[in-house]
Amino acid sequence: MFGAIRKKIAIGYLWNLLAKWLNRSIGLISTLCLVRILDPEDFGIVALASIVMAFFVMLSNAGTDKYLIKVKECTNEMLNSAWSLNITLKFVCSLVLALMAKKLSIYMNEPVLENVLLVCCLIPVISAFKNVGMVLFERELDYKPITRLSVGVKVAVVPITLIGAILIQSYWALIIGLLASEILTVLGSYRIHPYRPKWSMTLWKNQWSFSKWHLLSTSSGYIRSRIDALLLGRYLTSADVGVYRVSQEFAWLPFTEVISPASSSMYAGITQVREHHEELKCSILNYLAFAYLLVVPSAFGIFALSDLFTEVVLGEKWLEAAPIIGLLSLLMLSMPLNISLQSVLTNLSKIKYLVLLDVVMISAIVGLIIGLSKSNNFDLLSYTQYRVALVVLFMLMLCVAYKFLINLSPIRIMAVILLPTIPSIVMVNVIASLKPQLHYSEAINLIILVIAGGISFVPVMAVLIGVTKNWFVEYALIFDVLKKLKASTQKG
Repeated sequence: MFGAIRKKIAIGYLWNLLAKWLNRSIGLISTLCLVRILDPEDFGIVALASIVMAFFVMLSNAGTDKYLIKVKECTNEMLNSAWSLNITLKFVCSLVLALMAKKLSIYMNEPVLENVLLVCCLIPVISAFKNVGMVLFERELDYKPITRLSVGVKVAVVPITLIGAILIQSYWALIIGLLASEILTVLGSYRIHPYRPKWSMTLWKNQWSFSKWHLLSTSSGYIRSRIDALLLGRYLTSADVGVYRVSQEFAWLPFTEVISPASSSMYAGITQVREHHEELKCSILNYLAFAYLLVVPSAFGIFALSDLFTEVVLGEKWLEAAPIIGLLSLLMLSMPLNISLQSVLTNLSKIKYLVLLDVVMISAIVGLIIGLSKSNNFDLLSYTQYRVALVVLFMLMLCVAYKFLINLSPIRIMAVILLPTIPSIVMVNVIASLKPQLHYSEAINLIILVIAGGISFVPVMAVLIGVTKNWFVEYALIFDVLKKLKASTQKG
């Protein structure tokens, strides 16, 4: 039984990953075309609108999908009530956004933003009408139709946006693309799933008892992820804030593009084993082993190659971001711990502890920035260095939370994290020794060092997995996958 669930979780992750990569690739191609048609100001206006929208969408997120996934039996009445509650919350938030559109445009010193926000406030309302039956796919860990829909919508929206850009030659083409995406997603959801929701308020009280904590958790998580930029903008220059945000985006690419897609399938999978404590702990450790097998070498690799990476990918004008990118890459080490704890505690209806963890971290970040602002050497680099030190304390705090809330040994968790660290250190030393000997162009040097790093990491890690597979069950699973992959390659 549990073996089948693990297989479904793995397959679900692969479908989510495929959707992420395909959508990102299509989006990149679309952006490369649009930048040749529209002006930077057009993208700037839409970016401002997106920031505002993200805040209001977060406030309207009732977590109805997560509620429906975690319940033992999902009835039609639950589906209908969740669908209706979601529509109501998103309508209220959209109405508030519409009423505040003018004040927000004045605050951001961008008059045209008012009309853009008035149109964009329709997006949450439209998305709320998506067929709630799609949740049943997730409950069954069947992500194939969801992936096909998201990729299909992305493919359809690209020509709509490009044609609009050619005809209109303004930011409205991008807004039309956003609206088209939501409309096609809603229509597609009814096409691929037969369920037809009806208005119902019967179970709102039960669902709100979950949603209020979920809303509080997403709000605290949103503040935790944005507090750096908000406060740094007060004490440092806008250029520093820009460097920090861009550095974050590129430093965390391995996590956002490879590991993050696993969270959806993990949440749905945990729902099916949450009452079996040992299997729950096994699922968590399996996820952490897989995640850190990718995150640790990625973080160490970006740290070692941050100077070349910055020069090749971002250009010479961003060279000051190189040490920031290198340091921020180390923050990825806390992300798998955090995201798996979120999935587990949400499933176990212990969301208040997530809020508490966020509040502690927010307080620490605020205290760090205020403390540094009173010193004479407060700059972006010094803050980032202290921020990395802070994440070590955050990881220890997460390990303690695992112990007291799930009874999962912190020593076991740290062992899973530390195993990939050994070959990662070997990899960094290989890169450091090889780097001074290369005298090609920066791009070629970067490619050579990335390949050398991979070649040095993989065999050492494979040996470690083989040696420790009897002690670490979670790595034994990875070892079996590697053996099957090797066997299939030899047959081919």
